[in-house]
Amino acid sequence: MKRIRFNHAVIIILIALSAVFFILQQILFHDVEESGFLFFQDMMFLPLHILLVTFLLDRILSAREKRERLEHVNIIIGAFFSETGSDTLRTLNTVIADLEHMKELVDMKPSWNDKAFDNAALAVKNCSVHTDIDAQTLNSFKNALPAKENIVSMFANPNLLEHDTFTDMLWALYHLIDELSNRQDTQTLPQTDIDHLSGDIIRAYNLLAYEWVIYMKHLKSRYPYLWSLAIRKNPFSAHTSVIIQSS
Repeated sequence: MKRIRFNHAVIIILIALSAVFFILQQILFHDVEESGFLFFQDMMFLPLHILLVTFLLDRILSAREKRERLEHVNIIIGAFFSETGSDTLRTLNTVIADLEHMKELVDMKPSWNDKAFDNAALAVKNCSVHTDIDAQTLNSFKNALPAKENIVSMFANPNLLEHDTFTDMLWALYHLIDELSNRQDTQTLPQTDIDHLSGDIIRAYNLLAYEWVIYMKHLKSRYPYLWSLAIRKNPFSAHTSVIIQSS
């Protein structure tokens, strides 16, 4: 309500100023015809002014705001992979039967360009993987996954609304953790239920691996020094070390 009143006050003040300047012009120059000519001349270009200010300038500002929001999203995604995502991906890798094929798809090289990352991300997302899991190994796998609260806290950030695929991944990961947390005794599960959980694992795995590749693309493009550290902590490598060894 206060903002509406403020807007009304600004409109009234601007109209009043125009009237004051018009009256002053007539008092000083006594030329109504010339004033009318200038008025209509200004009106002639008013649509162009509206086009430039309302559409073009607004689009430029909107694009800039979107880039800033996406940068904030990438910061959030970076924090996610640093604190939770990479370890979760490493945990999921322990139950993937054909992991070697996935490793080949994400065997990132310093020479990779954006197209190489995009091709790898698409291949990872659509890769047909299988799980190697049974009732005996489900319990340790369940305990190694992050707590649901860690995933829920990510949803609280409104900036993630700008990133649909990342949100889809969080939902898939949350659903998997929720399914497992609702099974107290995973060692007595029937094969039908294990098959159902296997489908949840594969869905979360493909989406998480896809987001990891896209995030690595962002790091290599914008922050090569961060990419260097992230690639040394590659969750697809069995022998990760941040220590740079002599060649």
